[in-house]
Amino acid sequence: MPLLVLFLTATTLPSCTISQPAKPFSSEALPTEAIAEISEIRSYPVRVKYINSTSARPATVGVPLKANESVSTEDSSTAQVTLKSGAIIRIGGSANLTLKPQNQVEFESGRLVAWAAKDSKAPAQIKTSFGEISSNDGTLYLEIPAKAAEERRVIALDGTVTVLLKSTSEIVTIGKGEEIRIKADGKATPPKRIDKEGIDKRIANNALIFGFSTQLASLPQITSEFGVTATVKEASTIQFRRSDLPNKPSEPKSKPAYTSGTANSDRREETYDRRREESTAAKPAEPATTAKPNNDPTPTATTAPASPTPNNPQPTPITTDPSPKPVEPAPQPAPLEPPPQPVQPEIPAPEPPPVAPKPKN
Repeated sequence: MPLLVLFLTATTLPSCTISQPAKPFSSEALPTEAIAEISEIRSYPVRVKYINSTSARPATVGVPLKANESVSTEDSSTAQVTLKSGAIIRIGGSANLTLKPQNQVEFESGRLVAWAAKDSKAPAQIKTSFGEISSNDGTLYLEIPAKAAEERRVIALDGTVTVLLKSTSEIVTIGKGEEIRIKADGKATPPKRIDKEGIDKRIANNALIFGFSTQLASLPQITSEFGVTATVKEASTIQFRRSDLPNKPSEPKSKPAYTSGTANSDRREETYDRRREESTAAKPAEPATTAKPNNDPTPTATTAPASPTPNNPQPTPITTDPSPKPVEPAPQPAPLEPPPQPVQPEIPAPEPPPVAPKPKN
């Protein structure tokens, strides 16, 4: 009997369960762990394209990066990505870098410098369209032009770099100070020592090598190998600023010469004062004017002479004509005369009375 009860219970319970609705896509996607972060941005713009995002967004320092997320730069911008394994990846020059699992990165175009210590958790591994590049005890430089017909370059700045070519499955080992060129067909030239022209163009004054505040651990070996010690001293004084921020105004060594605009207000006042002094010195002294005697016997006590208008000459405008022109003194107002007396109407004389006729005798 107990066995029968158990059997019936086991068969009826599944039919009583309620079917759960399907979970949405956002809850089904398991969160992935960040494997890298943007540790430094030396010049903008730098953008990040996150998972399940259709467009890239502006990047900031400290942003964690997950697998299949990408970082892009423009021709004049540079950025540094630090992997959890300890490897350092620097990109610039219209570059596009995508993070991959197992501490790998995929690089499509631009310029790249990668460094990984010998005791790191994983070597610096870069996947490209022509093959895979790795180095676990040095520094490598990679240059991939945007045009597929142009040659790609791989330089071992320090240590040893290996390249696995996709077209021939050949492994090429590059020693310190050597480079190889990969042609459009995927084949590589034999490793050879980089010449002076290549050092001056791709190593000396390279912003990916010397333009960051955090120096590479292999920097002393690189400068000693290629003889670019002077560049390292200059690199400590390089200052990078965002392009969208206003530049700090530099203090002029001498007082600037103003030519036009509102900045010349102080200069106009100075010129006006100087010309007024010259005009006053050149003008002869005028004799004092005597008052005209009043011949009218009628007193005019109610009429007061008006006060003379003060002499306020207008400032002479500044012109760009280099030849000096004489400054004419402003005309002085004539002295005011007393107003004329009102004209009185003439009164006709009274007519004489009529004379009476004399009587006739």
